[in-house]
Parts: sequence; structure tokens; C-alpha cells
Amino acid sequence: MSGDLGVVFIHGILSSADTWSPFLSLIERDADLSFVAPSTFSYPSPPLSLSPLRRIPDINDIADSLRTYLTHERADDTGLVLVAHSQGGLVVQRMLARTLADGRGPELARIRRIVLFACPNSGSELLLLLRRGLLRWHPQERDLRPLNRDITEAHRIVLNQVIHATTVSESTCPIRITAYAGDSDGVVTPVSAKSVFPEVGVLPGDHFTIIKPDSTGHRSYAALKRHLREARLTDVPEPAPNASTPAGSSAPRPPADLYRVLVDRLLTVPRMSEPAFREQIYDLLPPVIIHQMRRDNAARVELFSLLRSFEHYRHLAPWDSLAVALETLVPEHPAVTGVLDDLASAGLRTA
Repeated sequence: MSGDLGVVFIHGILSSADTWSPFLSLIERDADLSFVAPSTFSYPSPPLSLSPLRRIPDINDIADSLRTYLTHERADDTGLVLVAHSQGGLVVQRMLARTLADGRGPELARIRRIVLFACPNSGSELLLLLRRGLLRWHPQERDLRPLNRDITEAHRIVLNQVIHATTVSESTCPIRITAYAGDSDGVVTPVSAKSVFPEVGVLPGDHFTIIKPDSTGHRSYAALKRHLREARLTDVPEPAPNASTPAGSSAPRPPADLYRVLVDRLLTVPRMSEPAFREQIYDLLPPVIIHQMRRDNAARVELFSLLRSFEHYRHLAPWDSLAVALETLVPEHPAVTGVLDDLASAGLRTA
């Protein structure tokens, strides 16, 4: 764990690297962070392009550019922390998803932490109609719209193959991601900013002032400083000696795959897509779990959050409670039987 910790700051749409000046100035003067080697990753994000010879890059272009930047310009960093604001967080997630899709998971192993400030993980509703009118040709604005398919898919990959990952392989790499919302942010709501990430928080400020700390005592700066100090002490995970599981192996499925299977199975239960029906299930689960989970209009996302919350409350036998709730509300249904069989085969039920 010798050498500097590389910290890369990624800005949002219609912005530039200058937006990080308050953070960079404070880090430069902070003796406690002398081990930090900060840099900014910039990309073109003008409101429009008047030249027929130039185009505005889309999120995929920027994500690939970020990957190239980390590979070459930050090649000497044995450890990295990525700090992103707004659309920058979507760029980071797209970079992770595309790298894993290429089977290059080990390339991500030196990333020790990702910190997201006001990232529109579920899109931004603010001035949506106006944005569609004024920026309808802007390739980056499309990814800020709610329920964007590409963003949803990248988010799914990050949840399954990064947050819930346990080993480094061609298609997985465990990285801690912390998502922060601004308490007065009218651009990206706290629900969108926090999404289903297990590590979240709320900081003072609106969409822009959340990344404008004016002192080392500012809560945004204090939060980032703590993450940087933790990252310095984090070992880079070693790749798994054998990333693939041989056919017929009895090795247990990784948590990410197990969650996917269970959520897919739960969605076959009648009325599971209805929020009112899910509320009936939640009423039969330990209240502390329901208070901790992240609510979302999308049933799949909400169920992922629910199952992820179970990990922290195993002593309350949440899987048994879920089984009882399903048997009570939808007795003797084949879909429920399938869920119970999956829970039993995974050894999650104690009853």
C-alpha cells in the first residue's frame, strides 16, 4: 500500500473540471491528505455544437474515454478513488459496466472506493419537458431522463457485479460505492441520488453547492476526507485463482447471482408488481428492515433493495419471515413454491 492514492474527480453535464476547485484547494492545504494525488477528468459537454466537424460525445464515449484515462494517465497509481458529481456518476457506472462486459474485471481492482455526489441514478424530472425541447439533440441529456434503458442496465450490472460481488474475476469486481444526496437538491431528488446503494447519506446543499465546501469542516469535505483515509488503508483485492466454476460444481452461487434469481422468481408471484401488494408483504417482515430499505416505483429495484437489507439483519431470520408472508398472502401458488425452493436450496431458511 505504498505510494500516493490517486483521486480522480469527474464533473457533470454542461460543466467542467473547474467545478471541483473548492475540493482541490482544500485538499492541497490539508496536511492530513498529503498522500492524495488528485486529478480531474474532463470531457466536452457544451449545450450545443455549431461545427459540423465536431460532435458532442455520448455517455458511452465518455465512459470509454475515462477508462483510457485511468489506464494510461493514472497507470502509476496502485490505488484509486473516483469522485463524481451528477452525470459524472453515470459516466463512472457506465465505465464499470462496459469494462466488465469486456471481461476486464481485474482492471478495476485498484479502484478502492467510488463516491457519488447528487448522481441521478433514477433520472431527473426537473424541467424534463423544457430539456427535451431545448436539448433534444444533446446525446448526454437523454441519459438524464427517468427510466432510461441504458442507465437502468448499467445500474443493474453495477449492483450485481460490483456492489454484490465477492471476488475479482473477468465479470466481477467488488468496489465500495457511497452515494450522497443534497438536502435541498431540486435537480436530483434524494430518492434518485441514493437509489438502492447500501451506503448512502444526505449532505447540506443543493445540486451545485453540495460540492462547494468552504472549509475543512464542511460536511461534504469531511465525508470525502474520511473515505480517502479509509481507502488508503484498503488492500487491493486479488483476482480469483479461477474465475469460472466448472460444470457440475457444487460451489454456492455468488450473492449477486442469488439476488437476481430470487428477484426474478419473486416477480412471478401474482400482484408483486403492485406497490400495495408489496406493502402487505412488508407489514409481515421485521419493521427495522423495512425502515432501512430503499423504496422505488420499479418493483425489481425495490426488491433488490429489500433482499440486500436482509444481509444486515440475519439474526432476525428475515428469509423465514418472507416465506411466511408469501405463504400467507398467496397460499399454494406455484410461484411461491418456486421462491421457497430457492430459499431452501440456498440454505437461507432456518425453519
